[in-house]
Amino acid sequence: MISELALKKTSVRLNPTGSVLIAMYGATIGKVGILTFPATTNQACCACLPIQVYNKYLFYFLLSNKEKFIKQGEGGAQPNISKEKIIATLMPLPPLAEQRRIVAKIEELLPYIENYTQTETKLNALNTTFPTQLKKSILQQAVQGKLVPQNPDDEPASVLLERIRVEKQELIKAGKIKKDKNESVIFRRDNSHYEMVNGVERCIDDEIPFEVPESWQWERWGNISISIQYGYNAAAQSTGRIKMVRISDIQNNTVMWDSVPFCDISEADIETYKLKTNDILFARTGGTVGKSYLVKDVPEDAVYAGYLIRTRYSLLLCPEFLKYFMESELYWSQLRSGTIATAQPNCNGKTLANMFIPIPPFEEQRNIVKRISQLFKYCEKL
Repeated sequence: MISELALKKTSVRLNPTGSVLIAMYGATIGKVGILTFPATTNQACCACLPIQVYNKYLFYFLLSNKEKFIKQGEGGAQPNISKEKIIATLMPLPPLAEQRRIVAKIEELLPYIENYTQTETKLNALNTTFPTQLKKSILQQAVQGKLVPQNPDDEPASVLLERIRVEKQELIKAGKIKKDKNESVIFRRDNSHYEMVNGVERCIDDEIPFEVPESWQWERWGNISISIQYGYNAAAQSTGRIKMVRISDIQNNTVMWDSVPFCDISEADIETYKLKTNDILFARTGGTVGKSYLVKDVPEDAVYAGYLIRTRYSLLLCPEFLKYFMESELYWSQLRSGTIATAQPNCNGKTLANMFIPIPPFEEQRNIVKRISQLFKYCEKL
C-alpha cells in the first residue's frame, strides 16, 4: 500500500482506471492488461494513459506487437524493453468511432479464434499420437485373431503345442535343458479353459484375457521356451575377446554394433551367454523394463549383459509373431502386473514365464506377421 501523502512527496504516479499496462522485464515482456481501479506500477511495468484513443484499441494494438517487443528485449542477462522503445512504436490510428468498431469486431471473432486454437491443438495431438495408437490397435486385433482370415485347413495350435512339448522332453532326456518344475498344460473342455500342473487340474477361465478362435490355443510363455536365461555380469571394456550387448545398445529394434563394448568372460561361459539368431532379449530393470529385441543377425560373437534376459523358444514357432506379441497391450498389461514397483522398477524371468500368450496355427502366425508388416508401413507414412 502507498499512502496519499507518499504519492504527493514522490514521483510515483497513480494511474487512473482504464490505463493500459505493458510488462517491460523478464519472461513476461509484452504482457498487457487494463487497469480496473486506480493503481501505481513499479519499474517492470509501463502504464499508458490513452488520450483520444480507445483504451481497448490500444490494448489490442500492444498485444499484436508482443513478439516484436520480446525480440527488442533480447540480448541481455535479463531481457527488458525501455519506455522509449514502446513510445517509438508506430501505431495506425483510425477515427475514435472506427477504433470502437474494430475492437467490437475483434471481440466478436475472438471466441471463434480460441475455439479454432483449441481444435487445432487437439488435432495436432491426434496427428502426433494416431500412428502409435493405430499400431496398438493393429497388434490387439492380431493377438485376438481378428487381423487375418482363419483357414480351416491349418493345423490347430493344440497339435503344434503338443509337438513342442515332445521336443522339450527330448531335450531334457538329452541333458540339454532342465525340466521345468512349473511346466503346465492348458486345454479346453466343455467350453472352459483348464490348466494341469503337476497332476493338479484347475479351471482358469477367470485368468484368460479374452476369447480366441477355435484353432488357437492359450499357452504360457514358459511352456514354449527352451530357456529363459539371465545375462552375464561384467564391466564394459574398450577391447576384449567378445562383445557384450547392453540395454543401451538397443535402439529402435536395432543393436548399435559399432558402440557395443567388449567384456572379459571365460571360454567355459561363452556358450551359455552367446547370442544366436532368433533369440529374444528382454530388459528386466530400469526405465526400459519390458523392452524386447529379436536378434535377427549376429555379425560378430557377442554375449548379453546382466540387466537383460534371453529367451529361447521352439523354432516350430514364428519368431516375428512372438516379437509382435511383446509389443502388444496384452504383453504390457501382464508385465505391469508382474513388475516390482521400486525406485528402479524390475521384472524377473518368472513373470515372463508366467505370461499368457495366444498361439495361432503356424501358417496363421506367418500371415499375421506379413499383414502387420504391411499395415505398419502405412502407419509410418501418416
